[in-house]
Amino acid sequence: MRLVENLVMPAMHLTRHACKSLIVIAAVFAAALPSTGEASAEGPVTFRSRLGDLCLDAPSDAWPTQVVVNPCNGSDFQRWNVTGDQKLESVAFPGKCLTMPSSDAMVSRLQPCWTSQRWIVQPDGRITTVFGPCLTAFGGPGASVAARICTGGPEQGWDSA
Repeated sequence: MRLVENLVMPAMHLTRHACKSLIVIAAVFAAALPSTGEASAEGPVTFRSRLGDLCLDAPSDAWPTQVVVNPCNGSDFQRWNVTGDQKLESVAFPGKCLTMPSSDAMVSRLQPCWTSQRWIVQPDGRITTVFGPCLTAFGGPGASVAARICTGGPEQGWDSA
């Protein structure tokens, strides 16, 4: 009987440890999976800031032009395709996508889609990176946008149409 206990108890401990590990791994993968919200509709969408009648706008694809918010006007500069791999591609500049700011740039710009950041359109209107920060508008017309720590304020809320 002692021999059975010596064999079974470590196996049960290993099984519990393995189960806990699998739960942690599953949680990590579930958090990393892209979850799309309203903007996953077919065709281009416009992202309207909850600060007012301001839309995510890519006025140019020339470096170092920033992506900004401007009064909504329905132009292709304010329309975006949400790609299958969760990139926000400009309709006005096909092949150019919204990037997350890097250490050398504090604001978002357009870059070739293969080098761009993935964005997740959340059901609550936030647009987040896979790392968690929220797309944030820094004010009124012409203000730049960037990814910042999510605070839940209107500057981080977006409605898609």
